[in-house]
Amino acid sequence: MAARRSPNVFLAGPTGVGKTELAKTITSLLFGDESAYIRFDMSEFSAEHSDQRLIGAPPGYIGYDVGGELTNAIREKPFSVVLFDEIEKAHPRILDKFLQVLDDGVLTSGRGDRVYFSEAFIVFTSNLGIYVPGPSGERIANVTPEETFEVVRRKVRGEIERHFKQVLNRPEILNRIGENVIVFDFIRPEIANEIFDQMVDNLLNEVNSLGYDVTLAGPAREVLRGLCLSDLSNGGRGIRNQVESHLINPLSRSLFDSGAEAARRYRIEGIHPGPSTTIDLVSEQPP
Repeated sequence: MAARRSPNVFLAGPTGVGKTELAKTITSLLFGDESAYIRFDMSEFSAEHSDQRLIGAPPGYIGYDVGGELTNAIREKPFSVVLFDEIEKAHPRILDKFLQVLDDGVLTSGRGDRVYFSEAFIVFTSNLGIYVPGPSGERIANVTPEETFEVVRRKVRGEIERHFKQVLNRPEILNRIGENVIVFDFIRPEIANEIFDQMVDNLLNEVNSLGYDVTLAGPAREVLRGLCLSDLSNGGRGIRNQVESHLINPLSRSLFDSGAEAARRYRIEGIHPGPSTTIDLVSEQPP
């Protein structure tokens, strides 16, 4: 049976900028099935023999009959998006396995079966190039939000090439990926504001779907915006965490503590940060 190369993309950039979310979106667009999304955290595969978890143990070894997590998943669902998250943390021995997939669209399992990846979309994500080792082994920033995206992209791509060619001595892996390296920019203030507004609006819509008509007063929204966007170092993930701390959690407590009733209208008049953020929740209808 002839196999063809697996389509692939290498997503690089800072944390919290949407690399994993893009992989999920690709899954939805290609297959319309959430179960077609298969993710592997490659920090769990840093040991030399951890490749056996992916493809299965060879004959005579414990777990031989179980098979590998990756080969089993593709055999059961060949139309999938397979995400290898933080690929730089994987042991180089595992990276060699990807050569078979990227070259021929096929991988031989520990049991000797040929598993075909020609219908799967392979996604690698990486933080390579965001930090580089300092003189004493510490991490120092290679790129910063103060630099233009053109500079960020050039530096990140340069560090990715250096890592595969000089650190891993595996330039052939990068050659197989080719021009499919996409560098993400930092979450900058303009985009951060859009992310914030979308998150808050989606949250209020979800609350409304539960039967509670809750709105957010303009001044309170701006206080919340300041709290959520004060630190963008963790990107969209950091914004989500702040929305949860300063809106979702206090709103849930207020609705519960006040005995709020479904089908009534409420307005968040104020947000008060502290060790535990509180809100002023006002009923817009008389009892």
